[in-house]
Amino acid sequence: MRETLAAERRTDGTAGATRATVRRLATGVAVLTCGGPETVEGVTVSTVALASMEPPIVSVALREDSRGLRTLLACDRFVVNGLAAGQAFLADHFASKKRPRGLAQLPSETWAGLSSHGVPRLKGAVAWLECHVLRSTAVGDHRVIFARVLCGSQDGGTPLVNFADELRPDRAAIRPLPAERDR
Repeated sequence: MRETLAAERRTDGTAGATRATVRRLATGVAVLTCGGPETVEGVTVSTVALASMEPPIVSVALREDSRGLRTLLACDRFVVNGLAAGQAFLADHFASKKRPRGLAQLPSETWAGLSSHGVPRLKGAVAWLECHVLRSTAVGDHRVIFARVLCGSQDGGTPLVNFADELRPDRAAIRPLPAERDR
C-alpha cells in the first residue's frame, strides 16, 4: 500500500496539474474532415467519445479559436477518420495552423473519396464515421459538438493513440514511459 501511495501523483485542480494527469489517459487519434473538395478542412482530435448508443451520437471537443470548428459548424456534416498507427504524419499535418484547405493540401492517394454526403475521407483509417451536427455547447475554452452518426465503417488495423503527448501504436501506449520504469 505504501508503494502505491509513494508512486501516486495528485493533481491540485490547477490547469497545469490537471493537464499533466489527463495526458496519462490514452486516447485514440482522429482527423475530422468537413467541407467540399475545394474547401475541405481537417482537424486532429483525441476527444471523440460515444455520447449515446440509441440513437448513435458522438461528442468531440474543439478549441473555440479553431478554424476547423468554424468550418465544421458551417458545414454541419463531418467525417471522423480514426487514424491508423502509421498515420502520425496526418495527425501532424492537420494539427498545423498553417495547413492549406482543399484536397490539394495532400497527395491525391491520401484521400479515399467522398462519403455518401460528399465529405472527403482519408485512406487507411482504421474506422470512420459520417456525422451530422446536432448541437454545440461552449465549455471553458472549448466547444463540445454532439453529432448523430449517419453511417460508418471499420477497416481494422492498429490505431494511432495519444499517450503523454506522444503518438503511438496501441500496444506501445500501455508500456510505462522510461522515467517511470524504475519507480
